[in-house]
Amino acid sequence: MTKSTFQYLLFLFATAVVVVILLLWKKDDRAKALERLESSFGAEISVREDDFYVGCASERLVDLQSFARVLKRAGKPTILDLTGAPNLESFAGIEELDSLVSLVAIDCPKLTSAEGVAGLPRLEEIVLTDSRSFVDASALRDLPSLTTIDLSGAHALPAIDVSALPALENLYLSRCRSLRGLDLSPVSGLVQLYLDGCAGLESIDGLGQLSRLTDLDVSNCVELTRLDGIGQLDSLIVLDLRNVNLEDFGEIGSLPQLRVLRLGGQDELESLEAFAGLTSLREIHLEACPKFRSLAGLPSGVSQYAAFRHCPSLESLAGIGVAQDLEQLDVAGCENLADIGELAQLDKLVQLNLSQCRSLTDVSVLREMDRLGIVLLGGSGVLPATVKELQAEKKETVFDFSVAN
Repeated sequence: MTKSTFQYLLFLFATAVVVVILLLWKKDDRAKALERLESSFGAEISVREDDFYVGCASERLVDLQSFARVLKRAGKPTILDLTGAPNLESFAGIEELDSLVSLVAIDCPKLTSAEGVAGLPRLEEIVLTDSRSFVDASALRDLPSLTTIDLSGAHALPAIDVSALPALENLYLSRCRSLRGLDLSPVSGLVQLYLDGCAGLESIDGLGQLSRLTDLDVSNCVELTRLDGIGQLDSLIVLDLRNVNLEDFGEIGSLPQLRVLRLGGQDELESLEAFAGLTSLREIHLEACPKFRSLAGLPSGVSQYAAFRHCPSLESLAGIGVAQDLEQLDVAGCENLADIGELAQLDKLVQLNLSQCRSLTDVSVLREMDRLGIVLLGGSGVLPATVKELQAEKKETVFDFSVAN
């Protein structure tokens, strides 16, 4: 063996020894870090295949400066759940954890800021539901992989800028009562948008650019009077407009893929004529519209469910016959409804709710409906004694007179 060969082998051996020592040191350091996470912070840790989950609700967490340093020594966490951490105010320090895919901090009463989150390259979702003091979303930027934001219940949040979130698909801002305006033009790939309960929301910009949007909920956005561009949402499947008094429903009637429409509290709505063009509609929910008096315009494709509840001006079901495949009908609380004769055309109806229809006394038309499984009549003008003969004929139909709400 030559001297040079010997020196080379000696070098390889020394290198291998160093590598082994480093691996043993790293393993020992990781074990100590895991132990400290559990003993000092009460963290729960679970490692399964590619998911490294860490849960912590310690009172010691005000920010994540010291916690993140220890956690980084323990490995590469993918899911960090801080739900219920009572003193957490911000995520400062989380920038150390660039392996994170999911960040959850539900019901953290002192959380006010997303500080620290900006720039995490792998982060796909951030869920801060019911963190009611949260006011500063400015750090939600430069997140190239972020697809989901859930700030539902952030009552004090005044604004959110989504311009630096190119992958965003799901935005949940339910009950963000202090939100006044929202610009969605930078996130044209949005698929789901939930703004229900945003009582102060006055405007939504860029709505017409959301060509992939399938679900839109603006229920109880009582200050909204316009949804400019909604007629361009060719992918929209579910739309909830309860307690939104729009100036014009015309654009909604042209949505080609809409399957579910929820309305309610529209003071001036009198009929369904604005929605007659909804050829894909399968469900319609309408309630508490004081002037609603006519089913004219009901799309013929409505087949799964139709509800027209607590509409005092509705006296007749004329027009319901066009929905010949309808399976469930709910007209509870329509106190002046008396004429239900057109139900005879609905030979596929399985469930019928006539509870609290106080003006209704004659349900003989039900004799012709062979598929009816249950009829709710509690609080209606129909007395149990008057349908005994009908019950005897239709033994497979349940006539329920218990009071329903």
